[in-house]
Amino acid sequence: MDTELTPSPEGAPLDSAGLLRVAERPCDRCGKPVDPLRAPRVAIFHDRFHYFCSAACREEFDPTGTTAPLPLPRRMGALRQEDVIATLAHAPDDLGLRQKTAEALSEIVEAGLEGGPLEDQDDDGPSPDPRDNAVEVVEPTDLPTLMILMAGLAGLLSLLLALAGDFRALVFIRSVVVVVGNAALVARYFAGARDATEPHPAALLGAPLVSALVTLFTSLASGSNEMVNVAGAALVASAAGIWLVQRARRSIEAEREHIQSALSAATRRVMGQELSPAAANELHPGEEILIEAGETVPADVSIIAGDAQVEPWLGATHRETRSEGESLVAGAKVVQGRVRAVVAWSGLDRAWVRLTNDPRRRAELIAPSARTGRVLAERGGPALALVAGLAALAAGASWVSVVAYMVAAQAAVATAGVAQIGALHVGLGVLAALRRGVAYRSAAAFEKAGHATVGAFCARGTLLLGEPEVASIEVFGSEVPERILALVAGAEAGSTHPVGVAVTRAARDRGVRADGVRSLTTLPGLGVVGVTSGGEALAVGSRALMLRERIGVASAEARITELEAMGRTALLVAVGERLVGLVGLQDGLRPGARAAVQYLLDANIEPVLISGDARETCEALGRSLDIDHIRPEILPADRGAEIKRLADAGAQVVVFGRSPADDVALGAADVSVALASAGSISAEWNVQLATDAIRDAAYAIAVAGRARREARLGVLVAVLPGVVGVATMAVGALSPAVTPLLALLGTGAAVLRSKSQPG
Repeated sequence: MDTELTPSPEGAPLDSAGLLRVAERPCDRCGKPVDPLRAPRVAIFHDRFHYFCSAACREEFDPTGTTAPLPLPRRMGALRQEDVIATLAHAPDDLGLRQKTAEALSEIVEAGLEGGPLEDQDDDGPSPDPRDNAVEVVEPTDLPTLMILMAGLAGLLSLLLALAGDFRALVFIRSVVVVVGNAALVARYFAGARDATEPHPAALLGAPLVSALVTLFTSLASGSNEMVNVAGAALVASAAGIWLVQRARRSIEAEREHIQSALSAATRRVMGQELSPAAANELHPGEEILIEAGETVPADVSIIAGDAQVEPWLGATHRETRSEGESLVAGAKVVQGRVRAVVAWSGLDRAWVRLTNDPRRRAELIAPSARTGRVLAERGGPALALVAGLAALAAGASWVSVVAYMVAAQAAVATAGVAQIGALHVGLGVLAALRRGVAYRSAAAFEKAGHATVGAFCARGTLLLGEPEVASIEVFGSEVPERILALVAGAEAGSTHPVGVAVTRAARDRGVRADGVRSLTTLPGLGVVGVTSGGEALAVGSRALMLRERIGVASAEARITELEAMGRTALLVAVGERLVGLVGLQDGLRPGARAAVQYLLDANIEPVLISGDARETCEALGRSLDIDHIRPEILPADRGAEIKRLADAGAQVVVFGRSPADDVALGAADVSVALASAGSISAEWNVQLATDAIRDAAYAIAVAGRARREARLGVLVAVLPGVVGVATMAVGALSPAVTPLLALLGTGAAVLRSKSQPG
């Protein structure tokens, strides 16, 4: 016999298979009706789900007109409709959902999935997109910028004066204008601090300066205008390229300054029984501080006393409750309550500062995808200039023509666009992740995340809530359900494992007293063995445990398989050498689980499910999330070896998990993503989240991969026109004066393309 613990939620229509049925919506490509829960293809564009009736419609869909983002999932705020539906769709009708959830689901069904997000009662409005938190950029008109504009105008004026003729006096005037423009460009480097992402000044100024000096000499010596056009073009290209990149970087610089300012808040240091004022830069690891309502956390801390409602990171749009034993990152804001905390990381070691404001660790300087363009500009420019000069010499050109060819080749590659576009994309990627509460350990970690090809989820606590509930109890023989529950509760007494907590809670709710089981031995990943109050041997756990204890389960195999196919975990109970019952446990999908998998699929990263549950249970979960690669029945201690096997097949493996439960798997990964770990004393994980939002964890990998790809493509877009111009010039089909302007065209295209990328 079996007993069902809770009724079906009212108001939730089911289909013939017992799964949730919701209103159909039109295919986003052809308009054909599609069931959102069983759509053949699902995609995310600009943080919005799109449903398609076929693979062909998915391929033909044009996302360029789709710009309105869905609000982000909240732990204690707004839940996205897709997350709620996906969670409930695969829950059996005996899961025990609360009436409030059923009523909310009914509203979604009636609205046909066209309504807004579900909100907490105390919310004032919908959750804004994190991109709205980007710092407003004020257009500065500083002296260095004016000098750049002056240099560019001087070069342009020199080119325009060519329309008046080529007599000697005019050539000299044009040469003087070019020299003045170069002087302004050089003075710019003394008038303001040079950004660390810029190449060496000699790389950018070499071509215009050399051409200006040669132009002045030749105009005085012979009145030749052969170099003046090249000098003017090189000056225009250099100045305009610097200005374009500088404008593109303003949002990054403004946000970096905002982070620095926000994280400089004063606090109070706990000195015995007294409080002492302290600046953020005066704090050291191990010191205690007190943070009250309205204050910003100045350092990464671990809470040792108190609890509070907080905005968990700088610019967060929702609130969470944090209490003793949990961490807070610098920049989090305490909204209600007060906490006493120990400083874990301070100064430039804070999670939100490491890759943005630390000159030694800035991702824009260290990440290979950011350095490629800078190295190309600094070394590739002179190399190409030498090749162009040798080619001109071999053709019998005059020394002035040789210099013109070398200047044009240098100006074609050594541009601000080539040197800095990669750093621009890396900076945008790091800041986009920070706005979602994600911090990377280092620039190398950011780069490795961008190389990921396989994403492995440690199911419980990531894709699953990690809070299972007892859904059913089945007995064999003469036992009664209450006796089975009492035995399991006794075996799990005092356990902090989610299964043990679920069983203990179910026994308490039903008024069942736990059996006095003694001599308990926990076998990780298998279950528990002990002795009942009646003196009989007791085993509670999986099939593998029953096999180890030589207890037959053939009589219950059909029922076990049926439960596992529903996505439940079967907890077998044996007394003596006889199977007496089983407990069916059901865990819900974590909000954002399906979006997390979709992020990986869209980034061409293969999702893998690793779990200690039976194959049938894992396959049911995989079907609900579009995960084809399943690794079931893997004990926690063996998951490190399983990750190594994936890596040995040539994959770059990223593992999503929670510390310390998944430390073995995280430690074996090429890229480790630890939920709710940012700000903690441990800093060994490559990617750390300020919350446990699995959707944002997958976003961290997707944004790193996108930044790496865009950085490489941006360098290619910036350098290609100039290289083509040099090649055309080398065969005599193009004037050297045109080549720098082609390089400027590449810089403009690369910068424009960076602005069109999502944040």
